[in-house]
Amino acid sequence: MNVERKNAKDDLRLYIPEVIGMLKREGKFPAMHVYACTLRSYEKFCAEERHPKNTTASLSMQEIFTPERLKEYEDWLAGQQSSPNTISTYMRTLQAVYNRWMSPGIEGYNPVLFKDVYTKVESRTKRALTAEQMEQLRNTDFSVLTLRQQQVLTYFLLMFMLRGMPFIDLAHLRKSDLRNRRITYRRHKTGKLMVVDVPPDAMRLLQKYRDKTDSEYLFPLLHGGLFMEEHHHRYQETLRHFNRELARLMKQLLPGVSVSSYTARHTWATLAYHSGVPVGLISQSLGHSSIRVTMTYLKPFDAEVIDRINRQVISLVKKSKKKKDGRFNMLYGTSLR
Repeated sequence: MNVERKNAKDDLRLYIPEVIGMLKREGKFPAMHVYACTLRSYEKFCAEERHPKNTTASLSMQEIFTPERLKEYEDWLAGQQSSPNTISTYMRTLQAVYNRWMSPGIEGYNPVLFKDVYTKVESRTKRALTAEQMEQLRNTDFSVLTLRQQQVLTYFLLMFMLRGMPFIDLAHLRKSDLRNRRITYRRHKTGKLMVVDVPPDAMRLLQKYRDKTDSEYLFPLLHGGLFMEEHHHRYQETLRHFNRELARLMKQLLPGVSVSSYTARHTWATLAYHSGVPVGLISQSLGHSSIRVTMTYLKPFDAEVIDRINRQVISLVKKSKKKKDGRFNMLYGTSLR
């Protein structure tokens, strides 16, 4: 997979397309998109900071991969109001490029080149629906919705009821994956085998809104017979369309609540975690590659739990009876006299 150093091009504008070509042959289309975005971002940085009138200037790898230049790019990204995760994504992509171009261990390789720039993945608290809000959606009168709205709501509810199934996995389910009220499939992201029993409520929705044509897919979301890259682009278009339709529907059903395709999965994990389900079981249910991934996934929830405990502790203090005169005040270390 690594590009040999002796064959490497010394221009980022030429080198990244070479890597993208390898990713394309491996069918890694999301990674292709990240590399392409990183190159466009760095080209814009150079055009504004170094070559305002010459956007065709070469992007020398020797000049790019220095601590000073990487820091300048990071500062420029921050000045563009880029989020921490966006900055991290671009920096980690450049780091991957560097490790391909200058393989670790060879003469000249700098193992701490990226130590002063942000390459972490910031764990952000994402919105999840409450149990009451999910119940409200489940009890929606479908007869007042258009067919398209019914389908969108059905897919959202199914993602929740099928153990927080991601939209990409739902969209790629095949009719052959459903056998005897059980869905068996491999996660699109990790390839992990998943076996999910379909609850009665979910089965009713599934049977009513499943694809009724001769398509191989269980739901009318994708079409077969496409080349891999074309299929990827079709899926991305389907996801964007679904999220737009879902956002419009939620303005009607849950005004003021931000919802996306990811919300169903996040809600399932949140409710399971706050219900006391062990992290190991949540990890297995979500199909994560390891418990460590789940711990990172649930990290924002820990803060919520701790904050709630803190409020409970303070509440206990407030509700306690005041000590008699002369007793020690445990909060302030003074006499109550």
